[in-house]
Amino acid sequence: MNKQTQRQSTNVLGQDVNQALRELVRLNKKLIEFADQETQSLVTSDHMRFAFTQQDKESLARQYMQASEEFRTRLDDFRHADKSILMQLEKLQVELKEKTQNNNVLINQIKTRAAANTQSTLFTVQELGQRVSFPDNAAQKGTNKEERVAS
Repeated sequence: MNKQTQRQSTNVLGQDVNQALRELVRLNKKLIEFADQETQSLVTSDHMRFAFTQQDKESLARQYMQASEEFRTRLDDFRHADKSILMQLEKLQVELKEKTQNNNVLINQIKTRAAANTQSTLFTVQELGQRVSFPDNAAQKGTNKEERVAS
């Protein structure tokens, strides 16, 4: 298999520009769907669902990146494509960007709260550790016991 044939077999987008645009639209819609699922998971603090969503989204994101690269390399071809599909794709990309940015804000808020909770817990544990003291005679009893066992 030569390089050209090998490259064509790994392409995400077909040769027909309108069909290729429809595939980009489909990929965008699926990513928006995942972004919505992520939002739900973040808002409801369902971190397991969020993690599973990430696993599924990863493969789709790789496909999308490949398709985007193909689109950029064939930009001149797409100038002659159906304008309505191009407009639909542009709107979907704006929507995906907004949803992704919103989810990133939610993730940063969760990280900030988690860090604050961790810090608060550490301070509480340190404070409790400083307040707890063992009576001297309890420590001596333990020593005496060891001495008694040894004799």
